[in-house]
Amino acid sequence: MAKKRPAGKTDSKTATRSPEGFFEPFAVDDVPWKKLPGSTAFKRLGRYGGGSQVGVGIDVLKAGQYSNRFHYHLKDEEHVFILKGSATLVLGARKYVMKERDYCCFPAGQKAGHHLYNHTGENCVFMTIGDNHADEIVVFPKTGKARVRATGRTIPIPED
Repeated sequence: MAKKRPAGKTDSKTATRSPEGFFEPFAVDDVPWKKLPGSTAFKRLGRYGGGSQVGVGIDVLKAGQYSNRFHYHLKDEEHVFILKGSATLVLGARKYVMKERDYCCFPAGQKAGHHLYNHTGENCVFMTIGDNHADEIVVFPKTGKARVRATGRTIPIPED
């Protein structure tokens, strides 16, 4: 449950609230950048706006970098929308060049690993959207490992 704050107040974790306590629209530029594994910079828009069921974020991928480890989800659905630049989507055994305004969905349970690789000399900026199930298994097919999230807590796996 979101912590109630006085109307109009902001902090670095959530957007403003109306006098009735509703989360209000906000400028994406107000959301702080974070450094996450497999990301040059990431903004958690959904969480900032008060969301807990669906994750929405903006990610910056530098030239020559991968977005994350090659993976797929058993319960969470994931979506990617390229906002600026270009990157190669590795999906299963295939590769697709995605450019600005291209979109891809990775349905839950689709056993095709995926990640993005920035094959260009410029930053690629993309939006990610996905479920936030309390219980989830992420499979990393190249290593035979999996990450488990049970009742909202993630059990980490060692880095390769």
